[in-house]
Amino acid sequence: MRLTLPCAAVRAATRVLVAPALSPRLPTPVSRALVDLQGRLLPVPRGTRSTPSSLGGRPSVRVSVPGSRDDRPVLFLHGGGYVVGSPASHRSLGAWLAEATGGTVHLLHYRLAPEHPYPAALDDAERAYRALLDAGHLAQRIALAGDSAGGGLAVALLLRLRAAGLPLPAGVGLISPWLDLDLTDPAIARNTGRDAMLGPGLLEEGRRSYLRGGGATDPELRPLEADLSGLPPLHVVAGADEVLVGDADRLVERVRAAGGRVSYTRAEGMWHDHVLEAGLLGRAYADLRELGAALRRDQAERRVRVAVVGAGFGGIGMGVALREDDLADVTILEKEPQVGGVWRDNTYPGAACDVPSNLYSYSFAPGDWSRRFAPQPDILRYLRTVAADHDLDRDIRLGTEVTGARWDEDAAVWRIETSGGELEAEALVAACGQLSHPATPDLAGIERFRGPVFHSARWDSSVDLRGKRVAVVGTGASAIQFVPAIAPDAERVTIFQRSAPYVIPKLDRPYGPRAFSLRFRAWHRAARAFWTGFFEFGALGFTVVRPFASTFGLLHRLQLRLQVPDAELRERVAPDYPVGCKRVLISSDWFRALARPDVDVVTEKISEVTEEGVVAADGTPYPADVIIFGTGFRTQDFLAPMRVVGREGRELSEEWRDGARAHLGITVPGFPNLFLLYGPNTNVGSGSIVHMLECQIRYAREGIRRLATGTRSLEVRPNAATAYDTEMQSRLTDSVWTECVSWYRTDSGRVTNNWPGTMLEYRRRTAVLDEGEYVTT
Repeated sequence: MRLTLPCAAVRAATRVLVAPALSPRLPTPVSRALVDLQGRLLPVPRGTRSTPSSLGGRPSVRVSVPGSRDDRPVLFLHGGGYVVGSPASHRSLGAWLAEATGGTVHLLHYRLAPEHPYPAALDDAERAYRALLDAGHLAQRIALAGDSAGGGLAVALLLRLRAAGLPLPAGVGLISPWLDLDLTDPAIARNTGRDAMLGPGLLEEGRRSYLRGGGATDPELRPLEADLSGLPPLHVVAGADEVLVGDADRLVERVRAAGGRVSYTRAEGMWHDHVLEAGLLGRAYADLRELGAALRRDQAERRVRVAVVGAGFGGIGMGVALREDDLADVTILEKEPQVGGVWRDNTYPGAACDVPSNLYSYSFAPGDWSRRFAPQPDILRYLRTVAADHDLDRDIRLGTEVTGARWDEDAAVWRIETSGGELEAEALVAACGQLSHPATPDLAGIERFRGPVFHSARWDSSVDLRGKRVAVVGTGASAIQFVPAIAPDAERVTIFQRSAPYVIPKLDRPYGPRAFSLRFRAWHRAARAFWTGFFEFGALGFTVVRPFASTFGLLHRLQLRLQVPDAELRERVAPDYPVGCKRVLISSDWFRALARPDVDVVTEKISEVTEEGVVAADGTPYPADVIIFGTGFRTQDFLAPMRVVGREGRELSEEWRDGARAHLGITVPGFPNLFLLYGPNTNVGSGSIVHMLECQIRYAREGIRRLATGTRSLEVRPNAATAYDTEMQSRLTDSVWTECVSWYRTDSGRVTNNWPGTMLEYRRRTAVLDEGEYVTT
């Protein structure tokens, strides 16, 4: 688990705790023990596994995280001045590197000086590399990495492999490499005292021990003076304040002069080997992620063409994830002239999120918000900002509607029909959402009405509601926001209630200018954790711990009693179904609006619409100048109007005739390389869909990574998908959502929209793409 501590705190801890352990004044066994202990205390990603192994006759530790691929090994040579260090001291770095590369990291326990001077460590590294080749790993799928002295070993190993005519690795990652054993670089003296970790003392001790009193005359000990042409891509990370930054500077300069490929991250204000603290320091984590992404690209077999349909939260998040990997050429297809999805379309007065902004945002971009529950303009601005900050604008084709997609078995591509012509892609990601197609009831006589008629999701801002008689059809999540906003200006608002909602108070408040200057600090994490717990409590109440839901019913009744003095009105707006069966709404203004003298609530069904207004089933006419539908969306049309045809001509709409279903809500048998975002059974009755989308994005990205590393097609096995769907429907049978008619269910009663567990459970289940559940070619 990664923590994010202030840079000053990590620097101070490094200076106080780490640097003394590297002092040459300590006996070598003591230094080794302290360094290993500190390494064991550093955080690692969730699910990290460390397995003792052997490479080339030397002990090693195989480090993996969920999703690590054994066929993409990373041979890591640890630092420690050739004198200290081990797989234990570098377990945390190895684990974060495994997460960043998607491969398995092999931490070699090479022999240390002074007991084993040069060339013992280099011999061990060569044998370990040969062992990976002998095990059947292709050189072009192996990455080599090392930090500090291990970085020097890595470069020396490249020279030795080249001299022996052995195939070189796909790419090499070097973290604060120590290359000049003569210790002549001016940066050593210049940065002594500025470097929080390392000083010249350990360097001199390491040099003396490694060389055993000899000079650095062998070419393997002077890589900066060697021929550096013909090497694989090098990716270098160093701190600008470290004593060895000059070695990194000169290496990059000389590789470029030799015509080689090299990338360089020179981190301002950072000390030697700062990446070791990737589990604590945000800058270290970011630098390691960039290094890992570069190695992943080196190991890839091809760039994957990916088409993403939709530029809302799902599509933009998917674009950011794929841009980070840089393994794919991404095209995001958006039918409208702007990005934003539902937050572009829903511009009605009072439009806002009913999940706090701390939770309704990407984990990698907290955002700047004006209120706890962000209004629509904030969210739309946020999505545009994220797209711009990650340079997605050049990947997005606006005004391009996707009308169909057909899988071409021979070419293993999706052929995608759009309003702008046809394109093809190896992977298709549908980020259409569940709430994108407004549902409008078929009311008799609606065509006769003389005034404006529109749906809340297609708000007509040209219609002035001041002094107008407004008929509102529906009391869903949109209606409870726009009715309080329009009621003060309208002459009269008549609400035709189809089903009374449960409404709990909205604990909203404005944010001051200081709030988000501290957004990366503890208060933001604490707020996110609190709201996660609040909504998880609700999720349990709607599924397996039903008594928990009674809390929401109590809050609803308390607010209703306080805000609606009229007992007869309270009776009319009281729900007649269990709490949670339909979406629980959040508002502190809805009941106050209903209690206004110029607002009527009609519970009779609508009989017809006339030129002058709406007539109820009991014959009562209600004059109106404007009719507004707050009647929700066609939630069962997951990909409509897009026609998707998979293997053997199977049409997805036909496969879903009895209700949509997908493995983890993401993949469908018979439709290779198709990934759904916000697909079937991924909506949360209580929680943040952005959290769920990020889980789906990570899962889909893993599938696309498989395609980049040689897999031609990836298709979920029918038995895996069936077993999952059976489990979902069995669990949903015991949920509150089966006890009434709602948009969560089909006409046959099947719950197709909601996830029956917690957000945390979904994150766990989507953490790894289990290749055993898929057929690959």
